[in-house]
Amino acid sequence: MKEGILKRNWQVVLFNIIIIACFIFGYGRFGDVFVDSFREFYIPEQMLNGQSLYKDIFVIYPPFAYLLNAFLFFIFGTKLKVFYITGLAAVLGILNLVYKLSSKFIDKNSSLGIVLFIISAGCLSPNVFNLFVPYSFGILYGILFVLGSLYFILEEKYPIAYFLYSLAICSKYEFILLFPLLFWMSGKRDLIKNVIAFLIPIVFTVTVLFIQGVRVNDIILAVHFVVGMSSAKTLYWFYSVSGLIFRPEILPVYAVNIIKYAIPFVILYFFRNFFTCVITLVYLYFVINPEIFIYLFPLIAVFFVINFRKSDKNKRFFVAASILVSLKIFFALTLQSYGVYFLPFGLIALFITIPDKLKKPLGTLIICAAVILGIKNVQALSLKKEKIQTRNGVVYIFQHNSAIKKAVEFIENKTDKDDTIIVLPEGLSVNVLTGRKSDNKFYSLIPLYVETFGEDLIIERLEKTLPEYILITNYDTSNYYYSSFGNDYAKEIYRFISDNYANIESIDDRISVKIFKLKKI
Repeated sequence: MKEGILKRNWQVVLFNIIIIACFIFGYGRFGDVFVDSFREFYIPEQMLNGQSLYKDIFVIYPPFAYLLNAFLFFIFGTKLKVFYITGLAAVLGILNLVYKLSSKFIDKNSSLGIVLFIISAGCLSPNVFNLFVPYSFGILYGILFVLGSLYFILEEKYPIAYFLYSLAICSKYEFILLFPLLFWMSGKRDLIKNVIAFLIPIVFTVTVLFIQGVRVNDIILAVHFVVGMSSAKTLYWFYSVSGLIFRPEILPVYAVNIIKYAIPFVILYFFRNFFTCVITLVYLYFVINPEIFIYLFPLIAVFFVINFRKSDKNKRFFVAASILVSLKIFFALTLQSYGVYFLPFGLIALFITIPDKLKKPLGTLIICAAVILGIKNVQALSLKKEKIQTRNGVVYIFQHNSAIKKAVEFIENKTDKDDTIIVLPEGLSVNVLTGRKSDNKFYSLIPLYVETFGEDLIIERLEKTLPEYILITNYDTSNYYYSSFGNDYAKEIYRFISDNYANIESIDDRISVKIFKLKKI
C-alpha cells in the first residue's frame, strides 16, 4: 500500500527532498547582508522588546507577517536558525500548493517541472529576492495564503478561501485586487460564513496592534509617509531600472528573449529525445539569464484572450487571478528582482493557456532551464565562503563583503550591549548578528527614505537620539538613482555626523565601512 502511494506520488517526494537539500546546502547563505533581508528579523525582535509597529517602528508593509514572526520568536527564541526554518516551512507550503494547483490543470510531470524551476530560481537565488530568506516575509506569506485561497476556491471550500485571502491582504496590500474574482467564484454561497472568515484575520490583526499601544494617529501618519513615498522620484527610478514600469525600450529585449528561447523550444517540439535534451542543456548554459521570462505575463494575456471561449470556469478563474495578482510585475518577470515570487502564477497560467501540443516541449524546456539555472545559482552561492559566527547564528557572505565581518567583530568586542548602532545607508544584519539596537524609525537611509522624510526631519531625530555609533558604508544605492550616502545624496546628514562624531575606524574593502563614535561633550 505504501509502495503504491510512493509510486503514485514520487514527484511530491522528490521535490520536497530537493527543497530540504537546497536549504541544507545554502544554510546561512541566503538573503543579502546589506539590503532588506535582516530587517525581517530585526523588526519582530524589536516588537518583543516592547516596540510597536507604526508607532515606534516605521514599516511600509502590513503588520501580519511581523506579528506572526514575533510570535514565533517568542516561542522558539530570537535566533537566526528560527528565522531560517520559518522560511523553509513557508517554502514547503508554497511549493506543495503550487504542485497541487498545477496538477488540477496539467499532468504531474509538467507540474514537477514548474516546481523545480521555482526551486532553482527562488530557493537557490543568491540575492535578496530569495524564498527561504526573502526581502519581505509579507510577500512570502502573502503568496502562500493567496495560493491556499485559490486552491480552496477551486475545492469550493469558500470560508477557508476567504480566511486565507484575508491573511494575504494582511501580509501584502496589493492582493486586494483579487477580491472581485473570489466573489465571482463563490457568489452568495456561504455568504455569511465567507464574510465572517474574511473579517476574522483583519479584526485580530488590528486588535493586536491596538493592544500593543498603536493608535489611529500612528497609522494615519505611517500611511501619510507611505503615500508620499509612492510618489517619490527615486521610487519611480527604482521601478524603472527594475523593469516594473513599462518602457518602450524594453520591447527589443522582449523580442530577443522570445527568439533566444524559441530556438530550443522548436527543436524540442520536433525532436524530443535524449540527444536534443543534452543540446538544450548546453545551449541554455550559455544563454540563460534573469530575463528568461520577462515577456511571460503579456504572452499569457494574449493566449488567455485567444482561448477564452475554450476554457472552463476554473481555468478562466485561475489565469485571471494570476494576471491580477501579478499586475505589479506584468511587464517584467525578472528572476533577479521582485518578479521571482510570481513564478508560480505565471508558469501555471502559461501551461493552462498554451495549446496542448506545445505543453510537452515546454515542460522539457522548463526542466532543462531549471537544471542550468540551479547549477548557476549553486555556483554563485558557493562563493559565499566568508563565515560570520555570533551567538545569534551564522551568516556566510561574499569575500568582497568581508568589511561587514570586521565591523561585526569590532562592535562585539569594543562596544557595550546597550549601545545603539546605526548602519547607513542600510545594514541591519550588523544589528541582528551583534544583538545591538538600531534606530527604529530611520534604520535605513537609502535615497528613497531620505527623499520621503527629508534631511531636516532625519537630522532632528539624530539630534534627539544621539546613537553611540554610526557606521557608513559605500554600498551602491544607484538603483534609487543616487549612488553613495554622503556623496551625491544625504549630504546634510553626513555633515551632521562629521560634526558630532569621530571617525575612529575605517575598514577598507570593495565595500568599505567607516565607524563613527559620538564625540564626548
